[in-house]
Amino acid sequence: MKRTSTLLSFLVVFLLVNAQNSPNISRVIEYRPAPGQHINRLFPSPEMSDTPENALKFAQEALVDNASLLGLGAFGGYVIVGFDHSIVNVKDQYDFKALGNAYTNSSEPGVVMVCQDLNKNGKPDDNEPWYELAGSEYNHAETIKNYEITYYRPNPDGQKSAIRWTDNLGNEGEIKHLVAQSTMYPLWIAEDKLTFKGTKLRNTVTGTGIFSLPAMDWGYVDNHANSGPIEKNGFQIEWAVDADGNSVDLHYIDFIKIHTGQLQQAGWLGETSTEVTGIIDLHPDAELTNTSTNSLIENNYNITLVGENLTINNVDFVKEISIINLQGNTLKSISFSNNIELSDISSGIYILKITDKNNKISIQKFIKKYRTI
Repeated sequence: MKRTSTLLSFLVVFLLVNAQNSPNISRVIEYRPAPGQHINRLFPSPEMSDTPENALKFAQEALVDNASLLGLGAFGGYVIVGFDHSIVNVKDQYDFKALGNAYTNSSEPGVVMVCQDLNKNGKPDDNEPWYELAGSEYNHAETIKNYEITYYRPNPDGQKSAIRWTDNLGNEGEIKHLVAQSTMYPLWIAEDKLTFKGTKLRNTVTGTGIFSLPAMDWGYVDNHANSGPIEKNGFQIEWAVDADGNSVDLHYIDFIKIHTGQLQQAGWLGETSTEVTGIIDLHPDAELTNTSTNSLIENNYNITLVGENLTINNVDFVKEISIINLQGNTLKSISFSNNIELSDISSGIYILKITDKNNKISIQKFIKKYRTI
């Protein structure tokens, strides 16, 4: 009996620059909540987030995979997220919308910070500054800049233990423990104390048996209902200010950080804790113009593909070529070469980073796809 073999071939397809951007969060970079009611749970099971890996998985599933809810705990607790592209600052327009679970008289406002990936490694580094988006309360007399609070792990760290805190103003207090809660101190944090620093908003809670948590005017997450007007839930990159309160002209951002902005409790409701359910880029396909040093595209290169070799034809001006995945890991880095072999890179979305001899950087996104023929 004659046997015939079937040969499967693979075609590699590259789409440079113009791959469609997702308007949604693509990854959670860091999740570090303050103590709170809901921060130790793994979604959707009742299991606890008892390792850093599980905690990050919890946050990733909540904000990326399942579009559900992520709690940040008491004041200062935060999450940092990234996208598969830079969010462009479109002049005089709202650039992104942030979602929470607020409704009338049930607001838990979170402060928004933004950062640029200046070294193009896919993660916010210590030398890349964060800028606050100044909301309606930024200049309020009761807003405290550079507020710092430290929470202490209770001993025993059990079912009915309140969380003690001290701050940089000489105050102290505790986060009350509700009967139905499990442990409130993050189980995966090895340290016995947690310190957070940021802008603290004024307390707004009123009532005794029935509590009211009125909203701030604009510029905060989990502050107004998601169905509200963009003027209440939208954010403009133009609001960015530096640590001294000076306006900063950012042409794009790459990372967004949200932290709980209040330190208050509402009786049986527990601590005020910002909840996040998503962030949406309102113009994901906007092009970044080459008008300043903030521009991503500093040069234009003639890039071609032959087989699985990516070729840059004007290599005389190139110092280094790198392939970076969306997690910020450099997969390949080649100096003084116009060819990159890509057969060992799996299908997916990647960043092509080109550094020229003047240390100017060009960034282009590409998708490597396999299809049988």
